[in-house]
Amino acid sequence: MTERDALRDEIYQLAAAAEADPETTSNLKSLAVQLWANFNEVTVEGLEDILWDEWRTRGLPFNDTAEI
Repeated sequence: MTERDALRDEIYQLAAAAEADPETTSNLKSLAVQLWANFNEVTVEGLEDILWDEWRTRGLPFNDTAEI
């Protein structure tokens, strides 16, 4: 498994957890920064895009305007 595959798997698991309990959904910028610390092949902006897409496909609410 590549680092990018591991990242996508981690994001999928976060989205599944948020879908199960939307009240625990964190803002995307905070998640992107936390994930970026563990996956160095992508930028924070790239992570934010992946997270946003995963949340959007599940119809989950998110805050992408929060301060980092």
